[in-house]
Amino acid sequence: MQGAIIGFGTIAQGHMVGYSRIPGLSISAVVDVSSERRRYAEDVFGVRVYRDFAELVANEDVDFIDICTPPSSHAEYSSLGLAHQLHVLCEKPVFLPGKDGYHSLLSEISSSNGVFYPCHVYKFAPVLETVKRIVVDPGFGRVLGAQFRTLRRGHARGVPEWRPHWRRENGISLGGILRDHGPHSIYLAMNLTGCTPRAVSCLTGQMRRDDFDDEDTALVRLRCNDDVEIAFTLSWASGHRSTGYSILGGSGCVIVDGDELTYQTGGDVVRRSIDSGFDDPSHKEWFHRMLLDFRDVVANPHRQWELVEEALLTSVLIDGAYESAQQGGAWIDVEVPAVAAS
Repeated sequence: MQGAIIGFGTIAQGHMVGYSRIPGLSISAVVDVSSERRRYAEDVFGVRVYRDFAELVANEDVDFIDICTPPSSHAEYSSLGLAHQLHVLCEKPVFLPGKDGYHSLLSEISSSNGVFYPCHVYKFAPVLETVKRIVVDPGFGRVLGAQFRTLRRGHARGVPEWRPHWRRENGISLGGILRDHGPHSIYLAMNLTGCTPRAVSCLTGQMRRDDFDDEDTALVRLRCNDDVEIAFTLSWASGHRSTGYSILGGSGCVIVDGDELTYQTGGDVVRRSIDSGFDDPSHKEWFHRMLLDFRDVVANPHRQWELVEEALLTSVLIDGAYESAQQGGAWIDVEVPAVAAS
């Protein structure tokens, strides 16, 4: 299959590393609004470049598009790709509410011959793949709770040629750290614990007190089925960079601190170091496993609906978290969205 990347920034270059490692899956074209980024893609990667989607489809016969633009254009490019019966990969946040909520995009996914694939790449970090295997082991017991931590010294900068601080421009990012890192925490929590969130509480703030208007810090709690509570701490105002996860089970526990893994499942405590590259903002070492999964979903399109539901519930919870923050952390009930395959 041949595809085109839409938006050629830092994350897109991480995707390119993944594509380079998978025979039969390649990128032949790039769409970007920046002439500098088009020139870079053409000179460094040898792909054909276009200014917009219309120019792309008029000149290329691609099988899929990979949307790596900022959030404000995700829905537009998703709709265009699905309308042209292409497979669509989309970076997080995959869903953003429109005038009719999420109905339009869900309808377009149902009526398209292409599959819709959320790029939930954190699930493919090597240490977190190991965590998943530990948690589902019967010796771990039922999940009782979890805590996730994402601390950064500031927001990730974009490429210098195009609005490097777009993550702090609400018209482009559609939110602060809650919209940026929040989706990773939520879909990962559901994936690792197997729990389904039913309500959300959130407090947000500006701890750095800089010149930006959106939140740089968020404290999020999820109430899930079986009385499980999951808590997230997200901040761009930290004095250091760290990523950590801990999950408690009925007869085991697992803790991740960057690449360091500590766990117990009824026996001795085990400590391992699994190189996962959490300090690489492009996450380039994770994408080839994600793209292998995308290829499998194309071959087994029924699989997309579970992933669509995961992405949709992630976005509904982010919406609820913002509503909660406006109400001083009140608990907001959320409904598990109904996603029907065509």
